[in-house]
Amino acid sequence: MQNLNDDYKERLQAVAEVIQGSDELAAYLDEESHELYKVLQDTYEPLVAEIYQEVAENDPLQIKALEQVLLNPYFEGLFLPRILGYSVLRGEVNDELKYTRPQEDFKKVLHVIASSANFDQLKQRIGQTVQVGFSLSSEIWITNLLEQIENKKVRAFLQSMRHDRFRDLNERRNLLERYKKQFSHYNFYTAEFPDTINELKVEFSALRSFLLNRIKFKSKHDSYTKEIHEIISKKQFSKEKEYLELVSIIAHFIDLNENESVHLKTALNACRSENPSFNQYYFQFLKRELKQRPSNITPEADKKFSSLLDRTNADDLVRFYNIIDTIHSKGFIHEDVLDGVNAFYSQYEGMSINNECLRLSISNLFYKVVSNLSCPEYHAFFELNKTFGAYINIFSNSAFSQDVENMCMDYVNKLLAFYKDKRSKEYQEIKKLVSSNFTELEFLSDKELVELFKIKRKKKED
Repeated sequence: MQNLNDDYKERLQAVAEVIQGSDELAAYLDEESHELYKVLQDTYEPLVAEIYQEVAENDPLQIKALEQVLLNPYFEGLFLPRILGYSVLRGEVNDELKYTRPQEDFKKVLHVIASSANFDQLKQRIGQTVQVGFSLSSEIWITNLLEQIENKKVRAFLQSMRHDRFRDLNERRNLLERYKKQFSHYNFYTAEFPDTINELKVEFSALRSFLLNRIKFKSKHDSYTKEIHEIISKKQFSKEKEYLELVSIIAHFIDLNENESVHLKTALNACRSENPSFNQYYFQFLKRELKQRPSNITPEADKKFSSLLDRTNADDLVRFYNIIDTIHSKGFIHEDVLDGVNAFYSQYEGMSINNECLRLSISNLFYKVVSNLSCPEYHAFFELNKTFGAYINIFSNSAFSQDVENMCMDYVNKLLAFYKDKRSKEYQEIKKLVSSNFTELEFLSDKELVELFKIKRKKKED
């Protein structure tokens, strides 16, 4: 964690002084009504939010220090419900959707809220957050936390946020997914950069999440270039899979200056030569990104990573990126590319991770092209069907074929929703093209074709 810059401290102090001297606070303290606290919140919380987002964008390693300042009573609890939510979502959860380690930040912020003079107002904004935090925590941890709350009224409220139904994994999953959506547009992630292998193991998940969310928000990385340099330089990390993944993320998605890029290239290729597991770990990383965040793996990201590889070590990874480079330079329709893909694919078992990453890469490119086609461009889509069929034949893989079929059917359904007049020239042409192309590709049976284009009769009114 970095200390908070003096400029941020001064601006926060100025906001606190304005709040304490405001007519809105005086009015609220006279009556202590929910409506007047809402006026105070609406008037001054945006000032806090503005500083918070500035820190999150420009100095994210200072977020924890910023939040510590905002716990001060002079801010009258403004923004604390948001910080409580951030603390809940930063925690790493396991496959059972339980925290992998106790969330002390969640506990600390909840204690501050519980002891706040404005608790009766704040509790109206923290109910779901506490439910989520408790559902992800262990029963022992929650019990210990509640025992530390002296105010019986506050303790009773928090106790009421424990629900037996969240013992069920599916209930927890649904709750967490709904809750995450409320925060999907907020940039609140921060991380600790590790110095030791033990810290790497502990901090890895939060650091990965931090970097990937910065990439998602297209945020700057300037403020922690020094930390990136230091973590890349740690040779003692080079055999740890967590380190290899962090290096892969940086190599794909983070733009560095020329000197740092040379430094990264040296570290990356040293790992390749010294760690026999590098390729396997790397392909696992790439497979996960292509499945979970396919929009991240752009041609630019591919080219960026490929440019860092030492070609004198002509291993599986270099062979993979040689064909990926050819795909991006000539396009997946080109005959040379089809021949190259077929040659690469035949070198490995069909279910090998190398081939799976190639299939996912091709599928990703297909989707990006088709999703950008407008309805009037349907002729281009049906021309592509020939190429889709060629790749289906090369790969002979049911999952790939199903993905392509789903993509094609989505586009056809979009066409049918756009061209609603069944007598129109476009509709009839689409019907003809689907009938010939989709039966040949075995996307639709004759019966399914009839059903797709069947005219649905309106029910007669009684």
